[in-house]
Amino acid sequence: MRRCSGIILLLLAGPLAAGSAEQWLERMDDALATISYRGTLVSISNNRVDTLRVIHRVDQHGVRERIHALDGIPREVLRDGDSVRCLIDGQSSVVVDNPFPRRLLARIPPREMFGENAVYRLHEVGAGRVAGRDARIIEIAPLDDYRYGRRLWLDQATGLPLRSQIYDHQGNAVEKLSFVEIEMHVEIGDHELTSELTDKAQPVHYGIGKNDDALASAAPSWAPERLPPGFRLASVGRGGQGAQGHEHLLFSDGLASFSIYVEAVDDQRLAEHLEARGATHIYSSVHNGRMVTVVGEVPASTVHLVGSGLRRLAVENSAPRD
Repeated sequence: MRRCSGIILLLLAGPLAAGSAEQWLERMDDALATISYRGTLVSISNNRVDTLRVIHRVDQHGVRERIHALDGIPREVLRDGDSVRCLIDGQSSVVVDNPFPRRLLARIPPREMFGENAVYRLHEVGAGRVAGRDARIIEIAPLDDYRYGRRLWLDQATGLPLRSQIYDHQGNAVEKLSFVEIEMHVEIGDHELTSELTDKAQPVHYGIGKNDDALASAAPSWAPERLPPGFRLASVGRGGQGAQGHEHLLFSDGLASFSIYVEAVDDQRLAEHLEARGATHIYSSVHNGRMVTVVGEVPASTVHLVGSGLRRLAVENSAPRD
């Protein structure tokens, strides 16, 4: 499901202290975990515009979310806690089993990101209006070219993110999303979170499957020779047996993340391949008889750096240092 945004007229104000910006991120994190809302988003990515309906419910069981497209091919994303199910009309559903699945509007833990070894700079840019609501604009600027920057328009009253923009190291927007209308603190029934698409085929699991071993403390069998500063190994997942087994490594810097998939491959002659889908880049190649795929909402240079230098760990069973 692609992200999105409409164009809103901004009323810029002078920058404020970083401490204030951190408080705004804390408000955003709390709002996403406590406020139920429904609204309509507009998405701009790769010169494509999509309109999405978002239903977000928070109750005693946690967070449930349904995102469905209002134009183009019927498609939906269903979230229940940390489990994500993607459905496209006429296709098998894809289940994303991942300790830190990508969210439509990411929760950001400020204390983990802006400490002594920070790779981002945080500041408040000013004020604006989105979907008829007053907002504060927060910028998370990267300190190198290995990750994207973010601008967030946070609702003045609640802290909920109303708009976000991902930009590259040259300041160019690569992906945008923005609410054009939103209702907050609403009652959401189960029927609103139920998919309208049928899914008769066996779901396809993507990432760490239900039968895989996924432990953040597990020692990986593979590791990148070079790792951009700030990224740490977040989890290791394994599945299958022997030569047909596969491994999934998830790395994160607190905001950006990428996954490395290492699996058996029949054709050893597969060419190196790099693909862009909005802010997400996908790198694939064959190393040491295994197919290596790196996927992440990071620049192309990051997935190439990581994927082109993967090695099998022998004696040292630890993640690489940056």
